[in-house]
Amino acid sequence: MILRFSTFGWFCLSTFSAFAIITTSYVIITCIAVRSSKKLTQSKKNTAARDRSRKMNRKISIIILTDFCCWVPFIVICCLHTLQVLDASPWYAFFSIVVLPITQS
Repeated sequence: MILRFSTFGWFCLSTFSAFAIITTSYVIITCIAVRSSKKLTQSKKNTAARDRSRKMNRKISIIILTDFCCWVPFIVICCLHTLQVLDASPWYAFFSIVVLPITQS
């Protein structure tokens, strides 16, 4: 059981680390995009650039949200399966066919 918990701990740590790196990257991209769009849209005449900037920020936010909503439940179910709290074998097909492709669109 100690070996399983150690494996589980490494799994959780690596999964959390990867998710944190991806989220941090998206936050940095968003900050850079907001700064550059502020420079472009300082004049009130440049409304087209402001609209493009808002659309881009909205798309980045949607990407982060869908990634979070799709991967976190999968990770939680994998952790519960690893701890033998529940048998998640039937859920793997559902997640791989239905939920995870949402992040690819």
